[in-house]
Amino acid sequence: MTLYQEIRAAGKAMQEKALKATKHLDFNPLRIAKKMTLPLNGRTLVFDGEAAQNAFFDFWFHEYRVNGKSLVESVDPVATRLTSLEAEVLAAHCRSSTSFFEMEAVLPSERQIRLRDLLNPAGPEVLLTDHGLSESADRLGARLGLFCRLLEVRGLTMMSGFTFAFQPERLPGILQAYRQKMKKVSEAEMPQARFVFFFGKYRQFGEEQEFRDVV
Repeated sequence: MTLYQEIRAAGKAMQEKALKATKHLDFNPLRIAKKMTLPLNGRTLVFDGEAAQNAFFDFWFHEYRVNGKSLVESVDPVATRLTSLEAEVLAAHCRSSTSFFEMEAVLPSERQIRLRDLLNPAGPEVLLTDHGLSESADRLGARLGLFCRLLEVRGLTMMSGFTFAFQPERLPGILQAYRQKMKKVSEAEMPQARFVFFFGKYRQFGEEQEFRDVV
């Protein structure tokens, strides 16, 4: 296994342990779905694809709060018996945040994509390591806009597991609508409101995606 694959495997194992460790807490899927504005049919969640399912899990894991804490912040790595790498991945999730990026270049030999943060233009460029996305972007020549959550573990920057992708011509309109929408949102509410905003835009005109297991 490469380090990238080891981190991905550790992330999956950590997530399973974290869900078991927080079963006693009130992370209610239906309330989480309503907060995220996910469609419901009675008490049934309605997903229109794998991207929406992955986004729901990410929102559940990072944005919804019980007693002031997200699910990842509620996990005790010692009591949950995480391995050292799993604990590093958990800590990366706790530090993580979402943003809206534009692909600037694909580095196929490194399996990386150079990203520019559209919500923080003055920030440094990001070198995202993602085997599947870098291959697809290089093959198709795509330079999409991406809303995602980035994790940094052992020097590698990776996505948490979900992505909302948009065609380049959509980016100016999305940014304008985002700035208008966020004007009256408090700093404390911003991460959750940002996620809900981009999920709504993804449901309007986001790009379909292919998913594959790299581990």
